[in-house]
Amino acid sequence: MRWFKRIAIGAAVLLAVAAIGLTALVVLVDPNHYKGPVADAVKKRYDRTLRMDGNVRFSVFPNLGVEIEKLSLSEPRSTQIFAAVDTARVSVAVLPLLSGRIVVDRVRVVGLKANVVRYQSGKFNFEDLLGPAPKAPGQPGGGELDAGGKPLLFDVAGIEFSGGELALRDYMKGTSMRVERLSATTGRVAPRTPFDMELSARVLGQSPRVDATIQVQGRLTVDPEQRFFSAKGFDLKATGVLPSIRATALTAQGDLAYDGQRQAIDASGVAVAFQGDVAGSRPLSGVDLRLDAPRLNAGLAEGRVQVEKLSLSAQGKLGADPFELSLSAPALHVSPQSAQGEALTARVSLDGKRDLDLRVALSGISGTADKLSIERLALDGELKEGDRVVRLASASPVQASLPRRKVSVPQLTGQLEIQDPAFPASQMAIPIKGSVRANFEKEHAVAKLEATIEGGEFNASAEVSQFDEPRIAFTVAADTLDLDKLLPSARPGAAGGGSGAGARAPADPPVDLSALEDITASGTIKVGKLVARGLKASNVSASVRVAKGRADVSGLKASLYGGSLSGSVFADAATNRIGLAPTLTNVALQPLLSDVKHKDGLIGRATVALNLTATGKTVGQMKRALNGTASLAVRDGAVKGVNIAQSLREFRSLLSARKDDARQHQDALQTDFSEMQAQLVFASGIGTVRSLSVKAPLLRVAEGEPARIDVPGERFDLVALVTVVNTSTGQDGKDLADLRNVTVPVHVAGPFASPSYTIQWSKVATDVLRNTVKNKLKEELGIEPSESGDKLRGKVKDRLKGLFR
Repeated sequence: MRWFKRIAIGAAVLLAVAAIGLTALVVLVDPNHYKGPVADAVKKRYDRTLRMDGNVRFSVFPNLGVEIEKLSLSEPRSTQIFAAVDTARVSVAVLPLLSGRIVVDRVRVVGLKANVVRYQSGKFNFEDLLGPAPKAPGQPGGGELDAGGKPLLFDVAGIEFSGGELALRDYMKGTSMRVERLSATTGRVAPRTPFDMELSARVLGQSPRVDATIQVQGRLTVDPEQRFFSAKGFDLKATGVLPSIRATALTAQGDLAYDGQRQAIDASGVAVAFQGDVAGSRPLSGVDLRLDAPRLNAGLAEGRVQVEKLSLSAQGKLGADPFELSLSAPALHVSPQSAQGEALTARVSLDGKRDLDLRVALSGISGTADKLSIERLALDGELKEGDRVVRLASASPVQASLPRRKVSVPQLTGQLEIQDPAFPASQMAIPIKGSVRANFEKEHAVAKLEATIEGGEFNASAEVSQFDEPRIAFTVAADTLDLDKLLPSARPGAAGGGSGAGARAPADPPVDLSALEDITASGTIKVGKLVARGLKASNVSASVRVAKGRADVSGLKASLYGGSLSGSVFADAATNRIGLAPTLTNVALQPLLSDVKHKDGLIGRATVALNLTATGKTVGQMKRALNGTASLAVRDGAVKGVNIAQSLREFRSLLSARKDDARQHQDALQTDFSEMQAQLVFASGIGTVRSLSVKAPLLRVAEGEPARIDVPGERFDLVALVTVVNTSTGQDGKDLADLRNVTVPVHVAGPFASPSYTIQWSKVATDVLRNTVKNKLKEELGIEPSESGDKLRGKVKDRLKGLFR
């Protein structure tokens, strides 16, 4: 035992010396003297500024430690603060250092504030802190701690964060968020060793809109080198506003693991529950969702999938209409050697103005992971809207390869049947067939669809690439396409099914262009005969391009109503702005207006050029923000609702009383003209007639004041200046002789559908009386009133003498 006694005495002496040395270190050495050298080292290594405005203190008992106050670190080559800490304390055990291990007893950080940024390049503003230090000439690689050539192993007994704040900005996605009241604690942290973790925080943001409280706990294992992460007993609770959702309650529990090298996930006992609302162009409210996955294992690269009793159920309201969603996958087992499973089913139902019942089923699973075969994929559904019923029945086999990440739906066949009392035969049957092929490894997919619509062929194809940010190339070609039959909402004046308040259209319907934001597409459209909202056209063609939230329709051409259409249209989701610049050439206005508006207030052959834009989130806002120009040229036409010439002939009974003549719009009346030209300017929804020229056999019409067209209010308030000309021939001309060269104001006012016309005799009575006297002098006395004064007086005197002889 003598040797044991000697070792014990030696160890005691060493410990005593070490204790004396550490005590002397704390007492005799002022760590604040090293602030400058440490800051210089950080500046040299990372080109960042390290500031320690508070005290630096050493401690020995119970462990060797250091505490730093008021610590901050700048961004690279900048004075802007990257991170700051109110107080940080780190303590380490002494004896493990002798064996090349760093065992950190505890890390405590109070008041951490950091700005985390991801730039457009995809790099973060802290990546330089994670990489190795630059190599100095003649030195081995820096940034590695070693003990006699052996790397030091880190082992942290626990970490505590409190009072933390993080600012997160992602320039790649355009998002900005802030984390407040960040609090986190962990158990022992060491490489490839499970540790307990609890975290709570409040997350705020405007882009996207976020205001939520989050609590997370679980037992984590992290191995960055192997790209492995797992969470046992994972438990998440969140309430508040999260991106696109408002959560009354959101919980998630289970065991999760992800292996990045194998590209595999393994989950068991997963249960997710959500109550709240979901935002979007068609928001969901009162959603109650639950997902259960007792067992889910997927490693597509290895060709393995295992699913046991997976179920999803949800209910709530889509707008004002209740909906239900369900998904069931009782069992699915796929491996490189075999594939089998029970039928997978899904169903969506919607009740309300439109009743929808959509069903999907996959059955007959066989083969292997590389040659997976699904005997039947069935998609069936029924949509009811008022008296209209649409039924879809379709099916196809499916072939897939999990290792090669390929899926093929080679023979889709089915029929779309529409029953509608408005159809001549009360129903329409549309046979369809198509195919889909997708290669997820190459991020490429091709889809084709063929159909027969009212005896004509319909063909559409699409090619998709870059699935993360899809790029779509498409073509659509149809012999005949009647959208008013296929889409009842596209019918002019359609109110949809149902009755009562639930069937009424909103007072100011929304205009939502957000669907354009995530689409990049280009393609062509060709239609032999097209009907849309009553409009009938043939030989329709256009090119479509959608990118960065903007859709452009260019090269638009069509033949319609004996004339032609050309022009362009655009829609921009970023500004919620639309624009159109079409030109109609030599079109027949009466059938065009009758088909589109069910009104034929203007007749004739017309050339119309529009250049208009509108901005807003509702139809009303767009009307109030309508801007642009319009020009109109019509020949051999008529304005329906009033006969101006006939109204002028009745001037004598109204003139003496200086009374205006107000008349309502009458469809049976019209004012014929040989030529009409007009120029209009629209600003903030108000149109102004800048110029107007109408030529008729007896009349000329020009613009007056006011000259206002109120688009939001759908009202006219304009004055047309009517001048009588060419009264020398015919009975009509003689009746209007007293009005020759007199400009009569006609005030057009009231709603677009039925304006009133007021002939303002009170403003022209004096001019008409003067013309009457002139005409009587000529008729009764044979005197031309245009003769000079002396000559005129002489003729009057002679004619009066003759009357009394």
